[in-house]
Amino acid sequence: MKPFVNRVEELRRLNASKAGLIVVFGRRRIGKTKLVERWGSNRKYAYTQAIEGSEVVQLQQITSDLKGVLPEGINPRSWSELLAAFKLINKPKIVVLDEFPYLVRSQPSLPSLLQKWVDHDQPAGLQLVLLGSSQTMMHGLFLQSDSPLYDRADLVVHLHPMTYNHFCEACSFDPSSLESFLIFSMTGGVPRYWRYIDGLTDPLDVADALFFGKTPRLEDEPDRLLKDEEIFGQQAKAIFESIGRGAARPSEIAGRMGIHQTALSKPLNILIHSNLVRRVHPFGESARNTKRTLYVIDDYALRFWYQVYSPHRSRWHLYDRSMKSKLIGEHASKVLEDEYRKISPDAAPYWEGKNVEFDCVRYATKSLESLIVSEIKFRKLKDREKKSIEQDITGKFNRSALARKFGLGGVEVLAVDDVLTALSRT
Repeated sequence: MKPFVNRVEELRRLNASKAGLIVVFGRRRIGKTKLVERWGSNRKYAYTQAIEGSEVVQLQQITSDLKGVLPEGINPRSWSELLAAFKLINKPKIVVLDEFPYLVRSQPSLPSLLQKWVDHDQPAGLQLVLLGSSQTMMHGLFLQSDSPLYDRADLVVHLHPMTYNHFCEACSFDPSSLESFLIFSMTGGVPRYWRYIDGLTDPLDVADALFFGKTPRLEDEPDRLLKDEEIFGQQAKAIFESIGRGAARPSEIAGRMGIHQTALSKPLNILIHSNLVRRVHPFGESARNTKRTLYVIDDYALRFWYQVYSPHRSRWHLYDRSMKSKLIGEHASKVLEDEYRKISPDAAPYWEGKNVEFDCVRYATKSLESLIVSEIKFRKLKDREKKSIEQDITGKFNRSALARKFGLGGVEVLAVDDVLTALSRT
């Protein structure tokens, strides 16, 4: 596996930064440390990773990691003393503090202390780089206007999962191969997951390595990610599980949990702000219309955990190869639709009543007067079958509310190979 791919824009922004406070955040295993290592490959920097513990223990550990950077005899007993000691650093002029949220949890006043340091005491030429896996906390600390550290960072980089093509590049897979996509549907765009399956080319072997084997890598992944975001309440965790198991509409989620729909608002917002769950709206629908909102787990590996691993883990060893492949394929078919919609910024699914549902709708022209409707099938299609499906989709469109606002610019009927070809060209 290639040690590093993509992150071109993030590296450009880091390379353009000169001094000050730099913040890099993103979910666990997304590649924050690797990005900083790449950026620092042609410059000297000091690195320390915070641990969970008391403030005293954390300061001792950081001081130990920075031995050789801080002058001898420096033994700070508070954050004020440690920040003051940064003035004494000669070389290197870059200090990287990983897992910053651990430090804030132990010392809630740290953001205010750091604000004072940035405003009045930060040494000229010193770059302090803070990394964090808790997306909710890092966003709140540096991007919310009521935070002491708001507008104090000279650069904020939010790392997101990478694309299917980056996955194929990193793992030396053929992007037009169905096996490549089946594997991607279980790892998503998380680079550390790719390392877990390095050398594996059979989707069933990947499923075992990540989920079903004797020591599966992602067995406890939902709990780890929820812990990172400090989501400990049973209600939010139960909502997350309900969405993972296929409840998409608020009424479905509330029904499975046996609670009133109005009780979902706060925990759903927590999950959304943590980037664990995302809202889906039908094409052309305002985000304000919550009545037509669906909720899905954004991470493909977590979707697989809830939809395939959790309900089948006790029986997986009893299934034959055909049954296992069927379950993986059913999961991957929905991922394929998601990935195809990502090609066009304006694309979205569409549903209306019980009989009208389109996998993908997008504008046909810049005039926004007509639409292209796409139907995606996770199998090979003959021309005759494509023609029949095209006629069916055309009829549904003409009966839909969309036809009263837009013309039909075209219907696409895409077999799995067609979508993989389109993805490989992006």
